[in-house]
Amino acid sequence: MKKILGILALFLLLALSVSCSNKVTLTIDKGKVTNSKGELLKYYLAKRSENKLSDKLLVMIQGSGRDSITNRFGMGAGGASLGFDILYLEKYAFDDKELFDKTNCRERRIEDIEFVMNHVIKGIYDNNLKEVLLVADSEGGSIAPKIANDLEEVTHMIIMGSGGYSQAKELEVLLEKELTSNEQGIFRKVGIRNKEDLLNKFNQIRKNPSYKKTWWGCTYKRWNSYLDYEPEKNILNLDIPVLFIIGKDDKSVPYESVEYLANKLGDKENFSFEIIHGLNHSFADESGNNKMKEIMKKIILPWYKENMIKE
Repeated sequence: MKKILGILALFLLLALSVSCSNKVTLTIDKGKVTNSKGELLKYYLAKRSENKLSDKLLVMIQGSGRDSITNRFGMGAGGASLGFDILYLEKYAFDDKELFDKTNCRERRIEDIEFVMNHVIKGIYDNNLKEVLLVADSEGGSIAPKIANDLEEVTHMIIMGSGGYSQAKELEVLLEKELTSNEQGIFRKVGIRNKEDLLNKFNQIRKNPSYKKTWWGCTYKRWNSYLDYEPEKNILNLDIPVLFIIGKDDKSVPYESVEYLANKLGDKENFSFEIIHGLNHSFADESGNNKMKEIMKKIILPWYKENMIKE
């Protein structure tokens, strides 16, 4: 299952801060907007200046967990040194497990994110943004391409720990690796001993996408919405600069999911792909050393500087 990259995001912040010479103090405003269903969606806007909005906005899209985005204030905040304000999106009903389980799915996440982004871009920035950068990890990385397709204001995108395969195919690849290695892995802990067990579980989820049944920490409803969804279809339509980064030792998302895209789209100049040997889903090596500072310095910052919109 895809995990939240809270640690990854924190290191992204630290790396940005270290890489930029001018430190910027952010002012964080809490916002809310009511959607067409009468539901209250909450967000936080971290601004470089208390009295002046930037013309660049960085939007953080995190993974699959049920917790408040306030626990992750600081994610990408170093982007302020590059001129960005930062939009933090609160997940609907994160503080109400039953309601969260009942409503959480891919379609709902995309709808909420796009609704809040439209509200902020049009209502707060008055359509005056020159750059909108999506930074998405894990589960967030699978839905970001759809959002980038839907919202013409998005100008750049960084996806970490996510690729082009459906989640069903990703799990099949991960299971095959585990069975080949003969190691006691994560699949057996959730009742999966072979491919037949996995396919049977997929069928159970498809036939009964209930929010009352759970597997591997998520509801069948949530699983069903991602299981057969292929981000590739939305990725192929993108003409903005996109950077994919994944660790080759990632055991939550197989690196082949990104390698597949690299082989298919490597000749398109707007796409960049980095598969990093020896790093896991949190971009740490086998000794537990997180390498995000190096990734930021050697990969992300050069990519952004090369693709930033020139004045």
